[in-house]
Amino acid sequence: MKRFVKVLSLMLATFMAVTVFSVNSCAMSAAGEAHRRQLTTDEIKTIYTIFNAKEYAKMYPDVKNELGEDEMTLFNHFVTFGIWEQRQPSVAFNVDVYASRNPDLQPLYGDDIVGYYIHYVTTRKTEGWRPIPTKTNALWYNCTIYSVYDFVKGQTGPKAGAIPVQTLNYHPGVELQ
Repeated sequence: MKRFVKVLSLMLATFMAVTVFSVNSCAMSAAGEAHRRQLTTDEIKTIYTIFNAKEYAKMYPDVKNELGEDEMTLFNHFVTFGIWEQRQPSVAFNVDVYASRNPDLQPLYGDDIVGYYIHYVTTRKTEGWRPIPTKTNALWYNCTIYSVYDFVKGQTGPKAGAIPVQTLNYHPGVELQ
């Protein structure tokens, strides 16, 4: 009987460890969940113009392993979960960099992540003077980057107590060339 209880306990502990500590590509951070909303058809069409399925799959192997490489499946994941988690739609655009390096947009959009996407897509040809919105470029120019969720409408700069997601000495996920 003692052996049965030990085996059962070990199985239960293993099950709990696997279910509690497994990463789910559809799980979302509290900040992402708090900002999540239904996108309009126009927003989805606009955002699609900067989505690159091959790059998305390469950047996020957890999503690729769970969902495969079908372009529309990956895009659906992006607009349903990825955008709110601040995942990048391609290597050419990072919303945190765009928000951090364009202080004139912070009072307009605050933590409205979709607002930054729409602004970028609709003005990138007419406002070519804006900084390149990639982590590598921000690192090259020694820029401190904050989460888009650290900005507040009507205010320039991050909210008090915000912790940068990238600095000169801390730059996760940036491959230096």
